[in-house]
Amino acid sequence: MAHSFASTLLLAAIGPRLVAGSLLQALSNERPDPAVFPSPETPHHLPPAGTNVTGPKSTNKFWANWVVEEGRDLAIHPMPYVLKFESSPPNMKISRSSAPHIVYGDSQTNGPDKVRYYFSPFINEFGLGAVESAGPEGHVVVKEGLFGLHAEVRGPSGTDRRILFPIYSGMAYVSGLYEGFTPQVTSERALLLLEPVADGIWRLLNNGGKEFRLYAIDTAGNFADASFEFGPDGKMNKAFHGWIRLAEVQAPEDHAILDLHAPAVLIDWELDVPGGGAVKYHFTKHASVPTQLLHFAYPHHEKLMTGNTQQVAQLTRMRAPTKGRMAGVTGDQWHLQISTAEEDGLDFLPKTEPRGDRVGDLTQKAVDTLAWFLDGDQWKQAMFKGSYYFSGKGFQKVAYTCLLLEKFHGLASTHTQNCADILKKGFQCLYVPGTAGCAGAPMGLYYDHWWGGAASREGFSDKGCRTADFGNACYNDHHYHFSYFVVSAAALVKLQPEMAADAGFVSFVDTLIRDTTNPSSQDGYFPVFRSFDWFDLHSWSRGVIPSADGKDQESTSEELNLLYGIRLWGVALQRTALRDLGTTMLALCAATIREFFLMKSDNEHHPADFAANHATGIFFQNKVDYATWFGWRYEFIHGIQMLPVTPALLLTRTQEFCRQEWDNVLSRLPLSPTDPWTSLLLTGTLAIIDPEGAYEKLSAMSPHFMDDGLTWVWSLYWSASLSGADAVGSTTTEAMTTTAEAVTTTAEASTTSAAQTSTLYLGPNLALTKPVLASSFRSPTEFAFRAVDGDSGTQWASAGSDQWLWVDLLGLHEVHRVVVAWGSEYAELVIQTAPDGIVWTDAATAARQPGLVATEFQPPIQTQWVRVLCRTSCSIRELSIHGGAPSTTTPTAPTVPTTSGQTPVSSGVNLALAHPVLSSSQRSAEEHVSKLVDGSESSEWASAVGEAAPWVWVDLLGVFSIAEVAVHFGDGAAQYTVETSATGEKWTAVAMDQGRANEVVTTPLRGEAKFVRLVFKSLDTSSVSVRELKVFEASSGGTSSMAPSTSSVAKGKPVLASSQLISDFAARAVDDAMGTSWASVPVGEQWIWVDLLTSHDLSHVVIFWGDNIPSSYNLEISSTGVTWEVAVHDVQPELAGEVQTDLAGVKSQWLRVYCKGDHGCSLRELQVFGAPSGAPRFLREVSDVAAPLKWPLCLLFAVVSVGIALSLPAKPDGGRQIDPKDQVCLA
Repeated sequence: MAHSFASTLLLAAIGPRLVAGSLLQALSNERPDPAVFPSPETPHHLPPAGTNVTGPKSTNKFWANWVVEEGRDLAIHPMPYVLKFESSPPNMKISRSSAPHIVYGDSQTNGPDKVRYYFSPFINEFGLGAVESAGPEGHVVVKEGLFGLHAEVRGPSGTDRRILFPIYSGMAYVSGLYEGFTPQVTSERALLLLEPVADGIWRLLNNGGKEFRLYAIDTAGNFADASFEFGPDGKMNKAFHGWIRLAEVQAPEDHAILDLHAPAVLIDWELDVPGGGAVKYHFTKHASVPTQLLHFAYPHHEKLMTGNTQQVAQLTRMRAPTKGRMAGVTGDQWHLQISTAEEDGLDFLPKTEPRGDRVGDLTQKAVDTLAWFLDGDQWKQAMFKGSYYFSGKGFQKVAYTCLLLEKFHGLASTHTQNCADILKKGFQCLYVPGTAGCAGAPMGLYYDHWWGGAASREGFSDKGCRTADFGNACYNDHHYHFSYFVVSAAALVKLQPEMAADAGFVSFVDTLIRDTTNPSSQDGYFPVFRSFDWFDLHSWSRGVIPSADGKDQESTSEELNLLYGIRLWGVALQRTALRDLGTTMLALCAATIREFFLMKSDNEHHPADFAANHATGIFFQNKVDYATWFGWRYEFIHGIQMLPVTPALLLTRTQEFCRQEWDNVLSRLPLSPTDPWTSLLLTGTLAIIDPEGAYEKLSAMSPHFMDDGLTWVWSLYWSASLSGADAVGSTTTEAMTTTAEAVTTTAEASTTSAAQTSTLYLGPNLALTKPVLASSFRSPTEFAFRAVDGDSGTQWASAGSDQWLWVDLLGLHEVHRVVVAWGSEYAELVIQTAPDGIVWTDAATAARQPGLVATEFQPPIQTQWVRVLCRTSCSIRELSIHGGAPSTTTPTAPTVPTTSGQTPVSSGVNLALAHPVLSSSQRSAEEHVSKLVDGSESSEWASAVGEAAPWVWVDLLGVFSIAEVAVHFGDGAAQYTVETSATGEKWTAVAMDQGRANEVVTTPLRGEAKFVRLVFKSLDTSSVSVRELKVFEASSGGTSSMAPSTSSVAKGKPVLASSQLISDFAARAVDDAMGTSWASVPVGEQWIWVDLLTSHDLSHVVIFWGDNIPSSYNLEISSTGVTWEVAVHDVQPELAGEVQTDLAGVKSQWLRVYCKGDHGCSLRELQVFGAPSGAPRFLREVSDVAAPLKWPLCLLFAVVSVGIALSLPAKPDGGRQIDPKDQVCLA
């Protein structure tokens, strides 16, 4: 029999599919070790039912009720609609509560003035049913994905009838694909009205005041013709082959939007996590209809949306049972972007240090804690508590004691290694069967082939599954339980790196991560992302235990602990994809917790009297209950959001939140010093807002009354470290060093230069305005020169991963001090020096520490070049290098010969022209290395007299395929080697050639490079001189190096705009992507300009207008970036699309599009064509631009401008003040 349309949808993709992405990589595709994870001998207590899905199955998604027999009659919560299925006759019931049912507290709970809990009762407003009966199996799940499922209802045996329901989180319509059934619309209320609106569209109204839209759409995406009718009883007049859809109408304006998007039916949804904090949703529609999908978004989605692949519609916002009102969004893709800067900086310990006078006491307390663990194997009391949950807390408690011992005594210390051995023994009891001395350890995990997971053996086959170890065997709370082991394992690898080579250990930890957070469908043994919901952007508990109110989340901090642990495990094992995935998920989860779970007083997503509780308690999908599963006490409800105490906690527990929570709730509690919960509340809240007060209170407590996951020394160290975070400009503290000669200290950087100078006077800065190069820069305004410009208000910022910045002191100096003033991101650093600029030597290392990091060298180091290596991405406000005068003098420059060189053989584009260059030396100030790439044959660079192996190198500012290098020698020639590099650190020799005085020597090459270096030897004279270095691209196609470029010279260049919308920022105009755009605020005259970074002979400009076209516009040019002249006046565009303007004969470095009229403008792409004609003017001059302009500026760039919203000051001419809610950016 031929496949039906519904079965074709299923065959397209069975099981979760993920778009291939750099972060979605399988940890393994092998079965977990049977010796450690044996198969159970008896079936699971709650085996799968009502599902045809094969292989691993989701347990913690919103539909899990429907795949367990006793839950199939319960509701599921795709949001904002809630669904139940009735089998006889078949009927998909729909509930959508407009307001929650609120229950206030009493004297025994949180008081009569606060909401204790709220929920939404299920009321069947309407339903998608059928006239005919269905088969006895009821609704069956036939497909699962990350975001939803397909449920199917079949007719009785012998019939071909079926209805397929694709159900997804956030769906704007409830849809059924009917084949052979006769549709019937139902309602538990009285159906007052069912009237036709147009072919395939009907209006529904019940006596509860609810209005829905009803649609009938064929499989090609067309509305049904007039032959299909619904009677007043809700029955269609005949069987239907196509989609029946329902959607609630909340206001008359909703009709048009819902009607427009009704033909676009969501049938599949894929996830892409490409890295850099980006998350992409790719939706699949049932037919190739041009209409975009309409889908609902939570409030936090809107804050993360970037680009224009999706747009917030004018649909009335719809309240979900929890998490507030959802917005309708149109688009076949969504692009979300989260900053991971703060998460990228997380380590095991806080960033800041305790005061020096407390270090001795803390050091002794750490040793005392270790002694207690070792006394009579007391460590087993902490780590072996039967359950995975309580044992895991003990593991992490021991791990943090070990980390403190490493902090105070070093990695090789006997104390540190004795502690690490405890941790190692504990893990061996979990992954080495038969290990002796493991009494009390968790009894072990099965590999469960029914669901696909690692489940506790305790209660696996009986009712203990629901309660033993908090329901671990039923997949409840795995992301809490296993988090402690993942963090502890990462700590063990840090303390004993050889553990990374222990295959059994690594496999055990990987299995825990695979169970909770398997990132790839290539791993066929676990469901993809069991716990984490990529729509809600946080995890859910409950497992396969049925629940009328859906899944829940109780402890946000323990979820953070898992994601934090995954990041640390990725770092420990040098797995970049896993590290970055953990970082991205951690950032998304933290933002979600701040949005919905940890409530400040003005939280708008919950009833106002519930937000006064500050902590949500148990957060169900359908209900929020200010309580815990283990009891009702304020200490429980708030404390469960604070454990375990790690630096990840600071991502969600902001000072503003903690101040409100402390003042309004926690400070009013008894806080008995003998109550273990007191230690947690003091550490997790008071220490964040009053670390000194917390330290004093914790010092007065006994170590015997700490929370069972917290040691006394860790609580004190935590509080003392947070106290140090507030001591701006405080006394410096020692940081890690690697050489006896270098002493590295740190000090908090002040926000004002005056305060900084008074804290630490360092003498003349040798690096100030010197030539500088960097491995990368994050944006056009954060380039390398910012680190040596003498302005602490600017910074160089790198891209991700290991990066470097280095400076040429223009002569040999005796360096006695290097000071790094970190910007917004800081890292472990290595300071290197190179007397020849080629061979680098580590001079010192410093631990990751914010503020100022000063390294003194005794005796001074002789060098001309200093390089700072960052072990992660970093930003430097100022790099200061201090020392004595140059120990050698520069000889007088000889006369530069005027003989003209030959024309290079290549006719391609010169990639080196006006690009950053460095050299090993220079013969005179007039013969600086910049002369090498200035486009002039009458100037030259020359090396210092007597240097045996001088070198020069150029940064091409991108990776290019190189065809040829041309060297125009001056009076001093030499043999030379051409070397290339992708990073500027590791170089590869690719060619060797012999130079000739006053001639051009061309060397053909093959390969790609970002950096090109020439190393000279066997000099003909006392120094080598080169008039021009040219590097030609392989793909230039024979175009003259000074001919107009065939691609836009504006692509990726720095841009400025008078204003921008948040998602349509200025860099979108030069990103070479027609799917994006820059848009100004729709007020008055607006402009955008681009800096081409050097003067160009322009040929023409192409503008692709966006949705907002100005009444007319000018094209303006500038040679300074300050004063402007009109090149083309009052052009009047008529339609959106391509507009080309001839600029032949015009020369300029800056080009401005000035939009006239009263409503601003938008453009998808600004393309500028021409050829470079001069040396560059640097971006540091942009600071001179603002003064003569009519409005202040916003300096904009692609990576970091997303999500920045600044209010627009009033125009000088009296124009209106833009409300910050307009989401514009002006600086």
